Amino acid sequence: MMKLIQQVRFEWDLAKVPIQPVPLPPKHEIKVTTDAVVDSIWEGMQKAFLNEKGWIIQLEAHLDQLRRRIFPEGKPLAEMDIMVLQHGTRVVGVSALWPKVEEPVQLLSGVVLDYEYQRRGLGTALLQASLRHLSDRGLEKASVITREGVTAARFL
Repeated sequence: MMKLIQQVRFEWDLAKVPIQPVPLPPKHEIKVTTDAVVDSIWEGMQKAFLNEKGWIIQLEAHLDQLRRRIFPEGKPLAEMDIMVLQHGTRVVGVSALWPKVEEPVQLLSGVVLDYEYQRRGLGTALLQASLRHLSDRGLEKASVITREGVTAARFL
């Protein structure tokens, strides 16, 4: 019998997001990218999901759905903002944001981080920057859907 995958929704009141960013190590920067190279961003997202054992079940279907949602027709969704965490020139984290009040989910990809950069507070920094960005875009609340048992669900 196949175990059902349980989804978990997290919601934030953006008025409670700290204004001061989380301090980053040297040579790390979080910013909105305007020159999103779909292939490199997508490669990083896939790699991060592959390294998270909670996503292995039905991973291919999840990634297919995510790619169609975020990169329809092979380019970023119109009006979507992509926040990246860079270490030097290398993109090591991504958060695809949909700043639409009427949509059920605003953090389309969730916070996606290369495995080697996890558990250092960088995911928290990228999440806070993402939520701050959505607040600055005029939203009062934001949400993300993830799976039960994955790193994000354990630490949020």
